[in-house]
Amino acid sequence: MTYIEKPPVPNVVKYDEPMATKRNKLEVMLNTGSDIYQGACKKRGSTLKDEYRHASGTAYMDPRDMARLGVKNWDTALVKTDWGEVVVFTAHSRDAPHEGQIFICKGPWANVIVSPETYCCCDPTYKGVEATIEKTDKEPLLMADLMAEVYMKYDKDAEKSTNRLTEKKINVGITKPEE
Repeated sequence: MTYIEKPPVPNVVKYDEPMATKRNKLEVMLNTGSDIYQGACKKRGSTLKDEYRHASGTAYMDPRDMARLGVKNWDTALVKTDWGEVVVFTAHSRDAPHEGQIFICKGPWANVIVSPETYCCCDPTYKGVEATIEKTDKEPLLMADLMAEVYMKYDKDAEKSTNRLTEKKINVGITKPEE
């Protein structure tokens, strides 16, 4: 194992919960923060790679919440807040138990769904954000595609495309050559 590889996430243990019923969506509290594996990916310059997506684009959940939602390690889920929505991986949290809470590393995936309000302290509210999480079949975007999606929604002239990085103009004034 290299210094940037995360240790394996243990399999989810399903607890006997006679009063719990499976749900399509859970109301949770989102907390974000730094993570050593995410930091290692950033330091080695791999933010555009799949390893960064797995390090930063994952919602760590309590195993009981995962059982209620019907997800297992590395399934995908849609997290929604009042400020946006993002597709992330799910994984069993090493810090469980913490039912009703999810953790996503501070970074592009979390930034899409936290409040931009800084309350004069220059930092958004990264903790205690009300959210919902539901299982999805969509795949989390790579960081570059996520950023292109977020910023292109403000570009009124941007055409819809499945390959944003090669077909859309990323910087103002740069256009595709005429064919």
